[in-house]
Amino acid sequence: MSIAILPSASYREDLLARASRVIPGGASAGGRAVYGDVITRARGAYLWNADGKRYIDHLNAYGPIVIGHSDPRVNGAVADTVARVDLNWVGPQAGEVELAERIVAAVPSADKVVFMNTGTDALQHSLHVARAATGRQRVFKFHGHYHGWAGALGVGASFDVAPGDAPPTHATNSGGSEEGIAASVDVVDWNDAAATRAAFAAHGDGYAAAFLEPYLHSYTNAAPVPGFLELLRELCDHYGVVLVFDEVKTGFRHHLGGYQAVAGVTPDLTALGKSLGNGYAVAALAGRADLMDRLGTEVTIDGSYYASPYGLAAGIATFDVLADGGVERLWALGERLRQGLERAIHDAGVTANVTGIGSGWIINWRAEPPVTFRQAVDADFERAEAFRLAMLDGGILLPPYVITDARINLAFTEDDVDETIAVARRALKRVR
Repeated sequence: MSIAILPSASYREDLLARASRVIPGGASAGGRAVYGDVITRARGAYLWNADGKRYIDHLNAYGPIVIGHSDPRVNGAVADTVARVDLNWVGPQAGEVELAERIVAAVPSADKVVFMNTGTDALQHSLHVARAATGRQRVFKFHGHYHGWAGALGVGASFDVAPGDAPPTHATNSGGSEEGIAASVDVVDWNDAAATRAAFAAHGDGYAAAFLEPYLHSYTNAAPVPGFLELLRELCDHYGVVLVFDEVKTGFRHHLGGYQAVAGVTPDLTALGKSLGNGYAVAALAGRADLMDRLGTEVTIDGSYYASPYGLAAGIATFDVLADGGVERLWALGERLRQGLERAIHDAGVTANVTGIGSGWIINWRAEPPVTFRQAVDADFERAEAFRLAMLDGGILLPPYVITDARINLAFTEDDVDETIAVARRALKRVR
């Protein structure tokens, strides 16, 4: 992917040109390159580029920024830790115990917790635990649910969609994936109870684990239909399958206990990350004691930067801010935003709708809210991209992919929300 260089700002142009020469695609993550911009400052709800243009940030680094950019409470906790201790490999970190205790008290599935760097780390470890516990290899997952890019969990997460009523594609989300990896994975449509039952009837005795985002956030915003999570819990219990909730996006942002606490359905293992550290690299795997105790014994868990004292300090500070009324405020601001956007869409007379939960939101450019990933990509992408660019021109930064959900952070004010709605009204007039 090449960078589209924006006009002006000699510093920006120079840096982008240099990046294109020495970094594949011009940035170390593909999604960063599409903006063709350079951010030089971040604070609260805002980003500033090299020209000094301010953006209200609804990307929030795809979810990690939940308190706000450069939050002094989080950064201060990290600075205090840096002054006392750095990376070491002697016993547990004090912060490791303190953050684990908070998670165990809050997350229904968490008997025990281990810490690593990324959500992908947590999910890969969960798969190893499930396979060790069951002695099985096969994986069940849903189309369009993103669980990282590695191995079996990268199957069925590409934007490729089979036509009509054909079964979901088993395409991986990255070239170079292991040959034949898709043969060990069953992929069905999200919220399709009949297909889910059929898959378990055919292969349930061979599944090590069932993976899902309990609320589909990665591509669109689609809640589980009533009874669907309960069905999965029942099927996993019946066939002895480890149920894994990927709460890397939903965890802490919508409830301290994750979406499982909202839904009232408890998985066996839970992957956590993103909002856990407000931008610092920290993630966690939590779950049933009998499963978690396999880690460090028959299942290897090692990483040079696992349970880094810096990430743990950020996690404790972030958790405590969210626990002190932060989650409730995110819900209130998110609801204000979604309602305002719905009114703007209605007034503009465009075919679109808003879905989301808590601090998350997305405009779906189709007549009805999507229930599945297949429906989410059946949308007016051309108009969606025109809207994104109009919002960017108006100082509102949205995710670069039009079916990826946006989200606010706790530093947003009601004025920031209202400004977003006002810019959206102007953008909707431009694209209708």
